Amino acid sequence: MAALLVCLLCWNQGWNPAWAAALNPQAGAPIGTASVSEPPAISSSAAKSSTLQNTTNGQAADPNGPTGESSAVSVPPADAAGLAEDQVSEQELADQAEGQQKAGAAAPAATPATAPATPAGAAVPQAAGGAHDSKVQLFGTVEFKRPLSTLPGWLDLLKRNNMDPIFIPGKVFKKGVTWENFKSKAPMNNKMELLRYVNAFWNTWPYVEDIVNWKQEDYWEIPAEFLKKSGDCEDYSIIKYFTLKELGVAPESMRIVVVRDTIRNFAHAVLAVYVNDDAFILDNLSNSVLSHTKLRQYSPQYSVNEFGRWAHMKGRKIN
Repeated sequence: MAALLVCLLCWNQGWNPAWAAALNPQAGAPIGTASVSEPPAISSSAAKSSTLQNTTNGQAADPNGPTGESSAVSVPPADAAGLAEDQVSEQELADQAEGQQKAGAAAPAATPATAPATPAGAAVPQAAGGAHDSKVQLFGTVEFKRPLSTLPGWLDLLKRNNMDPIFIPGKVFKKGVTWENFKSKAPMNNKMELLRYVNAFWNTWPYVEDIVNWKQEDYWEIPAEFLKKSGDCEDYSIIKYFTLKELGVAPESMRIVVVRDTIRNFAHAVLAVYVNDDAFILDNLSNSVLSHTKLRQYSPQYSVNEFGRWAHMKGRKIN
């Protein structure tokens, strides 16, 4: 009980775990290599049986990366049976980790860095109703909501994003693909397929560490910056969040979640989308979109959207 009180007191003062320079430390890939930055965390049989084609599942016509180099991307089955088969195994995760060990296990805090001052006038969304089902305990944790004022870097990101939108007519996402092209092929009538569509599309951008792009250990990009430079794990989550929002998914039903990967022992970030009493995870390590209950290696530290910030602790909710 004493430990719980100490944790809650620390969170009340805006503290959060000091680790995240190695948020998903994959080896840097050349800009424009339109491929998932490391093998998707799905079964090899699923990967072999479903390679992304130019026109499969409404994918944008040109599979090229931001600068035009082509490559194929494995995608998961687009049905419930496929989801069941896509359970991540510890061995598959261990195989993925081989190229990441050089980054080390220690990592500082995954808190958005505060960018240069933003001109006034860009409104930050106010709290909205219709939040996700409270019965869902994300990754088996109990959560405690805190105001967004405890995360000023995130508030700054929201303002910067309003100043430089990408979801506008004529905006080129990559060679041959504009916002209109992308939106016209989105499976709007099937939410799970929409999640897979968005996840697989942005996973074709190469992984680039913040130290390479921004000469600092941790920086959270707005979508416009991701289009120009690509980014690391939290940047994939951010652009997927705003893409889904523009496609009609309620922002209060989504959260960017900073997690600890307990198998590979480093920090990571994913996007959680709440659908029908469940939370589904969009991850740059996989084109699969799985229930949070299948990704037991992830231990959430905190989550955030436009309406709040939540601390997460292991435990059972008391009704």
